[in-house]
Amino acid sequence: MKKTGRSLTAFRVLFDALARHFAEGNFLLRGLTVYLGACLLDAASRPLTERCPQMTKPRCVTVGSGVSRWLMAIGCAALIGGFGMSMARAQGAAQDEVKSGPTASDKAAADEAKVIYRHARPANTAAGAGLKRKEIATGRGASPSASAAAGAATATPADNDFLRYLGDLTYSGGAVARVAEQHPIFLLPNGKCLIASCWGNPEGFLRDQNVSEFIHITDQYVGTTANNRYPVGAHKLISYKPTPRTAPLTDNDMIAFVHTVAASLGQTGYAHMYHVFLPPGQDVCFTAGDGICYSPDVPSTFFFCGYHGSVDFSDIGHVLYSVEPFQNVPGCAVRPGTPNGQLVDSTNNTLSHEVFETITDPDGDAWFNITDVALAGQEIADECSFFVVLPSGMAFFDPTVSVIGSHRYAVQPEYANNEHACASNP
Repeated sequence: MKKTGRSLTAFRVLFDALARHFAEGNFLLRGLTVYLGACLLDAASRPLTERCPQMTKPRCVTVGSGVSRWLMAIGCAALIGGFGMSMARAQGAAQDEVKSGPTASDKAAADEAKVIYRHARPANTAAGAGLKRKEIATGRGASPSASAAAGAATATPADNDFLRYLGDLTYSGGAVARVAEQHPIFLLPNGKCLIASCWGNPEGFLRDQNVSEFIHITDQYVGTTANNRYPVGAHKLISYKPTPRTAPLTDNDMIAFVHTVAASLGQTGYAHMYHVFLPPGQDVCFTAGDGICYSPDVPSTFFFCGYHGSVDFSDIGHVLYSVEPFQNVPGCAVRPGTPNGQLVDSTNNTLSHEVFETITDPDGDAWFNITDVALAGQEIADECSFFVVLPSGMAFFDPTVSVIGSHRYAVQPEYANNEHACASNP
């Protein structure tokens, strides 16, 4: 009996290991796991000396007959499925652990970092209209560090011996993000802000966009037609102390948060993008004194709805990032009546805008308009960021409703050189 008990203990260890593989997605082990699960269920109902005495005998998987076999099979499936789901939930809970940050070292790294590029999406406000008339960007055409440039992917533009269209983007020789994992960073005020109620489901949208035809508009700019190039990687939840409108966060703070996550993951360069999501009520400015901000509560400085940029850190190198303030406010929201509601579709509309621009012009020296004076400096998403003014006098972004991946979304189209127009598919 002792020998049998030791065997059963070893058996359970083996089953637990296989179940963990199953929970982690190793579906090749599904059949063996089901078999072992059936044996464990059978063993639990027998005296110790009778438990699965011979693996070659059929009794472990053929206990009973008729209806009882089916009931056992259903029970096994339920047990293993529940075990797998509990493992998945445990993994998700570990991933969703709220961390604090940034640390003093992250702030020091941000202070020493060199901002290579920063490009904003204007808000539908009086201040935003002024932003549209001038390029608010840091370092248009500046060169990233040598190490970053060495690992960058560049596009190969076609000859320019063709009829030019005023809206077409021109390639200036810089890096593009041909393949990149995306990492959402959610800032939680004092550790509390449910993703669903604060932003909707941005990760679900990113996953749908990654497998859609929509994302393939970028093919012509990055020089590849491969699928699944922009998957969603690890996300991070960071607790922070929110600031009042008199002391908004700055881009330097955003860079410090990005450093916190990028350094912990050890994933930088053009193969990774970090998206920082701000909660409702949190303002952010480029600097503490320039007055160029996302500030719905201070209309005179409410210039932008979001932005993307790139930065060189002395310790971890080149990093691509975007900043996504809360979008369901006048000036940044999409029009009423979109498929998923204004909270979800407003978030996704600006997120999509910044993703496409990060892919095609991460450092400000790749794809943008240099053909038309009125459109000078505009990127792939800027040219197709339409808005509508309702009879109430309020202005909203006016996206296109289409199926992206497996769901309907309302997000803006993107400029396609091959169609010489704004498009929602290649």
